[in-house]
Amino acid sequence: MLKLPKIKSKYILILILLLAAFLRFYRLDYPNKYVFDEVYHAFTAKEYLKGSASAWEWWTASPPGVAYEWTHPPLAKEIMAASMFIFRTEDAWAYRFPGVVLGILSVYMVYLLGLKLLKNQTASLMAAFVFSLDGLNFVQSRTGMNDIYYVTFILAGLFLLLNKKFILAAILLGLALSSKWAAIYAFALILFILVKNRQKKKLYLFIFLPIVIYLLAYSPFFLIGHTFNQFKELQQQMWWYHTNLKATHAYSSPWWSWPLNLYPVWYFVDYQKNTMSNIFASGNPVLFWTGSIAILLTIWEIIKKRSISLAVIILGFLAFWLPWAGSPRIMFLYHFSPSVPFLSLALGYQLNKLMRDKKGKQLLIALLILILISFILVFPFLTGIHLPRNFINSFFATNLSKNPF
Repeated sequence: MLKLPKIKSKYILILILLLAAFLRFYRLDYPNKYVFDEVYHAFTAKEYLKGSASAWEWWTASPPGVAYEWTHPPLAKEIMAASMFIFRTEDAWAYRFPGVVLGILSVYMVYLLGLKLLKNQTASLMAAFVFSLDGLNFVQSRTGMNDIYYVTFILAGLFLLLNKKFILAAILLGLALSSKWAAIYAFALILFILVKNRQKKKLYLFIFLPIVIYLLAYSPFFLIGHTFNQFKELQQQMWWYHTNLKATHAYSSPWWSWPLNLYPVWYFVDYQKNTMSNIFASGNPVLFWTGSIAILLTIWEIIKKRSISLAVIILGFLAFWLPWAGSPRIMFLYHFSPSVPFLSLALGYQLNKLMRDKKGKQLLIALLILILISFILVFPFLTGIHLPRNFINSFFATNLSKNPF
């Protein structure tokens, strides 16, 4: 595999992170209104900021047009509230700001995980680069929802675990779990790593510390005056909600379709006289398709080589994707978010193997250019840039002139 000089690699990484930062902060204040599930998460973060007890209560009626978000743990919303408190504004950019920071950090974590697992800077840089062009996590990092929080905490926790920083890794898992219950799927990956490293005795840390962190995340709930029995009832209500949610949605999608990016989620639309602004939560099509092929190729290599490092990557991808096959609730493409970093790592690994000969290098350059072009093409639909209506309706198979909201 090709190895770049360390100095050159450092500057390439800086360039990737600067580009990731610029694109994620660009137009962060647009629209200065709730987008998609911000009507739950961001609204509740504002209520946290006001010290509202109702924001924590499942039995309280919500104001028209918004709803108290108690169906997920509170940490992501608490961080949004802290951001608005620090910046002294409730404008949209303030509650989206922490997600952008975590989104940039997630790109860096993919690079670090690549170095740890793939032992190759070139492969790690390519993994970070293609992940920085993933539209799904890009949009989630710019939206006041909880997905980018638990994704980044999981990546950081995994990196710490691989470096045998067990206490810090367990704390990060607790932060992820305190943001979204889906972080529980990380236990399969954690158990695999601990067993392979003969560190099974450390498993108690990943049970005890996340529980402590989870309870601490509910400190405001108790300080406002709620009881422990109400806390237990709240957890039961959360479980009931997610296991009995039978609602339908025009942009829901089955779990098997996510690697193919078949059903993007329409988050926002703004109609002007001759132009439209749209925001979709959508993966980068070329990244998803080539990444899916890379996953299959990497699985085959694991079978042949018995590589533990590659097994960690594949298990990370599958652990956050396959459990949704048995989920009884409505599902969306953004539930695939935590699998995409591992897909990017597999793709970075496979792309680096193309450096061995001239034809492989040409294919590598072509694929990277296609992934970049794909991101550029969907970028207006990730950030809400106004485009002519006729152009938009010719771009999509369905007419977008009809308001879905």
